[in-house]
Amino acid sequence: MPRPARLLWLLLVPALLAALSAPPASTAPKPGSAAGRNLLSNPGFEDGLPGHAWMPAAWDTFESGLNTVFFGRDSFLVHDGTYAVSVANLSTLMPMFHNWSQTIIVGPESWGKDLTFTVWTRSNGLDGRAYVLIQAYRDTIQKMAIRWGVPRDTAMTRLGFVPTGQPIVLTGYRRLYFSDQETDWVKREVTTHIAPGTDIVSVRGGIFGTGQVLFDDAALGARPTVAPPPAPEHRNLIADPGFEGNGNAWDYSVPPFPGLKIERDTLVWHGGRTSIHMHGGKAPFQARTGMVQLFDGRPFWGKRLRVSAWIRCDSLRNGLPYVKIFATTPAGELVGPPATEYGGTMPWTQIGYELDIPPGVDLVSAWFMYNAPAEGDLWFDDCSLEVLGPADYVQNKTTPPGTLPLPGAVN
Repeated sequence: MPRPARLLWLLLVPALLAALSAPPASTAPKPGSAAGRNLLSNPGFEDGLPGHAWMPAAWDTFESGLNTVFFGRDSFLVHDGTYAVSVANLSTLMPMFHNWSQTIIVGPESWGKDLTFTVWTRSNGLDGRAYVLIQAYRDTIQKMAIRWGVPRDTAMTRLGFVPTGQPIVLTGYRRLYFSDQETDWVKREVTTHIAPGTDIVSVRGGIFGTGQVLFDDAALGARPTVAPPPAPEHRNLIADPGFEGNGNAWDYSVPPFPGLKIERDTLVWHGGRTSIHMHGGKAPFQARTGMVQLFDGRPFWGKRLRVSAWIRCDSLRNGLPYVKIFATTPAGELVGPPATEYGGTMPWTQIGYELDIPPGVDLVSAWFMYNAPAEGDLWFDDCSLEVLGPADYVQNKTTPPGTLPLPGAVN
């Protein structure tokens, strides 16, 4: 797989699967929408899709093909107006992020600003985690699909790309998880910076678990960016590094393999009383699987970062666990050294990875992962991301590391 696509495939396999089956979204706002206005179409789900019994116009659902998940347009439990939408799931045998979504084109009028996605949610019998999410991309294929009014796979064919060689880079991302079993209507909000070169923004609301979640009165608005504070040195920037909390600080990359598990373990740990246990799964091929926390890249420009964790392996075969830092710009992914991989049977062992961050990086992500499915068991605990100090290229006054460019972009 070309390197510029790796971060996106790691993090956003469910999102890409949804996009492949998405309608052309001809009703979505086009570039030039006034700042401060709601950039979403049909934000209250009041308008139905012509010719469809229940689908709201301008929105899409994740096409899992499972008969254990149900999407609907609800007229009984609403926050305002006549309708809300819901997603309900009955099984986690196949791990998937079931969600409602809307995708729009953005252009220079949004670059350098912050986009905030707000939506009202209501949980009924939630067991697991629900979420709201905003994602920003440089994505030539999706941009042209919307412009041409065709599905994504048609645009991909027209442009001469294949699924594993797409010119797509994630430039902004913020997900908010919530796990309260029962709630009344609660307002949720996530914000991401829109880097120059970004042309696609997607908003999503969904569930990773069982139960039902409803969504209503969504909004997407632009505002002047809020400059992030400088990153402190020699301080662990990972939230809930020992997994002692409810897990909502962490994002998971879990391919839809039956039986694959990433779960908190209170019987095996390195520090505290909890670790993360990865095991199981069946599939004819392997995919990178693990946990991540993502950060605005701007505070790390000119800095050297180190990510580390303690791992334990029990008869782990073909899993090859490792930690790594990914950093991206709209032009592509930062070139970094290969990560050291482990396996077999190991007692608790600390592993690490270091990377210099040049100016222009939009997104930094700290990954803790392995290749799944694999025989055996793997545990992660006491994860860390810290700023060690100035980057080597700053101290040595040499050229910053470069990025791998995207394959042929269409503007």
